Amino acid sequence: MTDYNIPGEANSDQLGILSSLGDYNSAWLAVGAKLVVPVPAGSRVDDALVQRITEGCRTGGADAVLMVAIGSETACRTWRPIAPDIAASELVGFGPPLLLASSDRQGAILFPRPGYVLVAGTAGFLKGAVPEGVDGGRARFGRYVRTAAKRWPELKDISQSFSPRHIAWARAREIPAGTGAARQVNLMQAFTAGSISGADFARGWLDARRTSQDNGERLRDPLLTAFDQIFSLLEDYSIDPALKDPDDLSDEELMDAVRKTMERTDGF
Repeated sequence: MTDYNIPGEANSDQLGILSSLGDYNSAWLAVGAKLVVPVPAGSRVDDALVQRITEGCRTGGADAVLMVAIGSETACRTWRPIAPDIAASELVGFGPPLLLASSDRQGAILFPRPGYVLVAGTAGFLKGAVPEGVDGGRARFGRYVRTAAKRWPELKDISQSFSPRHIAWARAREIPAGTGAARQVNLMQAFTAGSISGADFARGWLDARRTSQDNGERLRDPLLTAFDQIFSLLEDYSIDPALKDPDDLSDEELMDAVRKTMERTDGF
C-alpha cells in the first residue's frame, strides 16, 4: 500500500477539508469548484456509502480512501489510508461523526450524525460518488426528507441549504436558451425540418446530451420520456455508413421516428 505519510494522530483541520466548526472548509470547497450533495444514510457506514467513496476515488483518480473518526479532542482524530478494493471490510459499521476522503483531497464524505451524509468534491470525484448527478442527488434527498421528517426533522434545513440548481423541465418551452437540453430540442427541430443530416443530428444530439448531464440539467415527463425514446432510436442508428448493419435505421426512418415522437409528446 502507498505510504501517504499521514500522522497516526492528526487534526483533520491540517488537511484543509474541515473547518474548525466541523463542516466543510470554504477554502477547500473553492479549489476545483467543489459542490456538495446531501445523501440519505443510516446510523452506520454501509456498503452504499463505501461504494460512493471508492467510486469517487476511481473516477477522480485517487488510489486510496482516508478515514478520520472525529472526536471531541484533537488527539482522537485518526487518519489512515485504505485501498478502495478493501475499503468495505475496513469501513462498514463505523458510526458518525467521521469523514471519508480521497487520498488526493479532491472529494470527501462527511458523516456528522445519523440520517445523512454530505458528499463533496470536484466534478471528477462526484461523477463516481454521486452518479445520479448533483441536482438528481439533491432532488432525491428532498424526497427522502419528506419521508424521514418524523425521525430526523433537522434534515429539512439540510435539504433547503442544498437545493437543486435547475428546475426539472417538462416542456421544451420551459428550457432556458444556452443549455444542453435546449440544443437537443433545436437539433430535433432542425433534423425533422430537413436542415441537417441524420449523422449530424445524431452526433450533435448525443454531444448535447453529455453537456446536459455534465451541467446537471434535469427533465421530467413528458419531455423525459421523449428524450429517452430519442436516445433509444440513436442506439439503432449508425453515424458511420461503413458500419451500418442491415437492421440499423436509415436517415429517413430515423427522421420519421423523431417526428412522431415530437408529435405525440405534449412537451413540444
